Amino acid sequence: MKISFKKSLVVLSIALMGFTTVNCPGKKDDNTALLLAGLFLLNQPEYTVILTGTLRGADTLPMKDGKVSIADVSGGSFLSSGQGTISDFTTCVTAGAPPANGTADGEFTLLFKTPSLSGVLDFTPNDAASATNASSCSTIGGLATSNFTNVTGPTGTLAVNLNLEDRSNTNQISLSGNTGYSITVKSVSVFVKGEYTLQSPTVGENVCDGRRLSGNPVIKSGSISASETWSDGILLQGTVFVESGATITVTPGTAIFGQRGSSIFFKPGSKLVSNGTAADPICWSSASALGSRFPGDWGGIVTIGNSGGTRTSNTEGTSPQAYGTGSLPGTSNLEMSYTIVEFGGNEVAPGDELNNLSLYSSNTTLNHVQAHRGLDDQIEAWGGTGAWSNILATGGLDDDLDLDEGFGGSTLGAGATISNFISHKYPLACGGSASTDPHALEWDGIHNDGGIACNTGTPLARCTTATLNKFTLIGAGIAGGQAARLREGVQATLTNGVAYGHALGFRVDTATAGTAASATTVRGQSGLSTTGTLNTVTYDITTLPITSDGGINSESNCGFAATKPDYTLVSGFAAGVGGAADGKWWDGWAVFRAR
Repeated sequence: MKISFKKSLVVLSIALMGFTTVNCPGKKDDNTALLLAGLFLLNQPEYTVILTGTLRGADTLPMKDGKVSIADVSGGSFLSSGQGTISDFTTCVTAGAPPANGTADGEFTLLFKTPSLSGVLDFTPNDAASATNASSCSTIGGLATSNFTNVTGPTGTLAVNLNLEDRSNTNQISLSGNTGYSITVKSVSVFVKGEYTLQSPTVGENVCDGRRLSGNPVIKSGSISASETWSDGILLQGTVFVESGATITVTPGTAIFGQRGSSIFFKPGSKLVSNGTAADPICWSSASALGSRFPGDWGGIVTIGNSGGTRTSNTEGTSPQAYGTGSLPGTSNLEMSYTIVEFGGNEVAPGDELNNLSLYSSNTTLNHVQAHRGLDDQIEAWGGTGAWSNILATGGLDDDLDLDEGFGGSTLGAGATISNFISHKYPLACGGSASTDPHALEWDGIHNDGGIACNTGTPLARCTTATLNKFTLIGAGIAGGQAARLREGVQATLTNGVAYGHALGFRVDTATAGTAASATTVRGQSGLSTTGTLNTVTYDITTLPITSDGGINSESNCGFAATKPDYTLVSGFAAGVGGAADGKWWDGWAVFRAR
């Protein structure tokens, strides 16, 4: 059955736009004015534009570690209200393999929203803070500094002329008035607000899309110092801090929406309990309008515990917090089940992004958890310990499961076991710009800046030690993406798994002494067994190994169709192998629509 949800979009628009100026938490006022405002805002056009380009200097060399910014011209109003200056940092490379010298791209991606089909913006190039191009680009094979340039120059004029009949045409955007630099428009994607037709929504999609809200969300901002129970709808504004001694308990069926740039930090001594049910999952999502939600809309969830780590440092994010204190096993600071976290991971500096779930020195329990459409990593843990099972990572643009700095078991030297894990990459046409190395798994053994050998003798030198059992990794052929990258002394055990659709296979970097990885009953895509790959993997899969990708990859429907993915392996695989070996544990409550 095909269902259009404009009515629900009105409800969500009311909840997220009207509440901030009219209601107080718990107060039931006449919502007539809010209804009219919601209808008015819904009927106003808005276009989300994703521009990917390359910045080059007058010498035609690309700018590495630079920055580009766009903003309304003086007195102009082409951008939607509240956007201000939009920036991105140029990267070293746009493809997985090292390009020829002198051809490395200084790629940037800008996402902006506008109520108009045509207009102009100021475009400014400049060096990012501390960006001097003094070092080679190690991520693409150590290209020399002579392959890059510094770029500064006067502000140019970026002309935008959107054509809804040809939304991917690169001629929709052009630059003039630029001196000493140039850009190459590599791709343009245009999405229209209100274009949101979802067929046969799951229970989770109903919750995440706001269709179960009974009233206006309650706003949370600043610091929370006492325990609270959250239900129905919550709206996060800015960076929210949960202080030591406070526990946030989220009831089943609750939807938490993060405004752009918002995030929530659970400081040491605090705790998050987010336990939903299959019939009433909990959702942490973006506050943007349906159909206009994209990876990186908000920051995501950050937990900081007292389970120790291999160093004392600060978290990522706009308000970095210290982590790495305490010792194993530490105090439980996160319980999460039947919970969806989506559209998180906004970038705040070059290489400094939050994730859907960022777990620092934490003692965590994850069971039936989905991380969906994250801009950076879907789930990343720095040190700490966890008991994780039935984990689904869908549509992420960087790593899906990233373990760092001594993550492992509850005692020194013991390993953690993660079971029933599914990673599913989406085509880039579904919206967003992937990182240069969007892996399914990226596991690092230890932070060894001081040259510390990875061993289990002391907490400081504890390796990341983990077993991944029963897993399915489905790629989308994105350049640079590997099924797994295992490095820096990691102690990795992979059992009963399959991987298909990635650009590269299971790679083990042995530069750090002590790196160890093994694979038992693991099969990968045929042809991906190359130098440096895990040689105990059998590379013999030639066709999609799951029953259905839901048309997400094969038809590029981006998860909006009535058919949902079925990750059950097709015939020809041994019993007990794959993320669905114990049944369709994701069925009914998980989400799949890309926006």
